Amino acid sequence: MQRIFSALKSRFRQSLLILSLLSLIALSGLFIFVEPSQAAPISPEGRKLVQQEARDKASQAVDQRSQAYEEQVEAAKDIDKVYEDNAKIYKGPQSEENIVEKTKEGAQKLVDRATGKE
Repeated sequence: MQRIFSALKSRFRQSLLILSLLSLIALSGLFIFVEPSQAAPISPEGRKLVQQEARDKASQAVDQRSQAYEEQVEAAKDIDKVYEDNAKIYKGPQSEENIVEKTKEGAQKLVDRATGKE
């Protein structure tokens, strides 16, 4: 008889545990889809400020795009100048001597030294 009561008791505990876990999962599911405006109500002045900031950011992005476009249009008018500027930037940090020429000279010296021509 006691075995029956202990079995029923353990079954009751398991079902109670499962039921409580399912209810917690269902309860947490309710808070997943809460909109931020409901979570933290904003005053009408705050909404206007947020909307103004969004418009300012959008207008800045448009201004930056239009400025970049104008720069490219100006650059397209004088392609040679752009090429020279890019060439200066590319050659700036490099040394004036060509690395291939340096390598050829070094190899020639080594060959001369090895063959005894020096």
